[in-house]
Amino acid sequence: MGVTVKIGSKYQVVIPLPIRKKVRIHPQNGVLVEEVNGAIIILPKPTSFTEFMLGLGKEAWKGVDPKAYVRKERTGWK
Repeated sequence: MGVTVKIGSKYQVVIPLPIRKKVRIHPQNGVLVEEVNGAIIILPKPTSFTEFMLGLGKEAWKGVDPKAYVRKERTGWK
């Protein structure tokens, strides 16, 4: 479980120091805020979205031969 913090009157949240140090965020850095199944997720904004997304979903391709997959797809074009 995480650390309990209060929401200010302007809906601001202070990220506790130990967490700020772990994720290396500083004043004026951006964060991403998402809602997932009723939970609020706060992530440090990546410096490069390309690097952030690199490898996303790679587990879906485990055990798939890329050449065989492309061959099969191309047969459907005819």
